[in-house]
Parts: sequence; C-alpha cells; structure tokens
Amino acid sequence: MQSLNERRAIFVYEGARLAAQAAGAPIIPSSWGEREVAFREQFIAVIERQSGEQRSNSPEELHGSWMQAYFTMGWVYGEKYDRERHVHPDLVPYAQLGQLERDKDAVFIALCAIARQWVYD
Repeated sequence: MQSLNERRAIFVYEGARLAAQAAGAPIIPSSWGEREVAFREQFIAVIERQSGEQRSNSPEELHGSWMQAYFTMGWVYGEKYDRERHVHPDLVPYAQLGQLERDKDAVFIALCAIARQWVYD
C-alpha cells in the first residue's frame, strides 16, 4: 500500500506532466512508473516537505531545489533534453527560464496545495 506522501507525489507529478502536455511544453516527463527509483524517492521527499510547515510558495526557490536535486542525481545542463545522458536545458537559474517553464513551477505549487487539501488518509 502506498503512503500518503507517495500518493500525493504521484498526483502532483502526473498532474504536472499533464499540464506540460496541455501547454505544449517541449519536454513532457515520462510517467511516474517509468521514472528511476532515485528520482521517485527525491520527489516524494519534496512532496513531504511541500505538505508540511516548511513548504515553499516561491517558484524561484523550488526551481533552485529542483536544480540541486537533479545535480545530485548526476544531471547536467545541455541545450537539448536527453534522459539517457541526464542532460536538461532547464538547469539554469530561474531568471533565465522562459515563461512556460516558470509557469510549470507555479503549477507545481498549485498542485501541491490541491494534494494537501484533497489527497488524505
């Protein structure tokens, strides 16, 4: 049985994935089940933090945290996304992101708020 944080993580992740798809984003993440264990574990930890008192409502701060998590998992910056080689074009400071990528961070915050309120035991 999945924990509350894991259920919230799946909800937020898949919701953000669908939002990226609907917005026509250049990078549509793989489904939750296709992601590597290290990614899922760090994402669950992020959702646990976002579900508690220490949550952030700053897209810029969350982007910085996302970058650190990706660097820790061995990802590097590159102009073209390559999941196999762990290359991602969004590994840049928040101020350098385009509007679509900034919007994805805001959607993430909104999905976390929905998960806190409506995904519960």
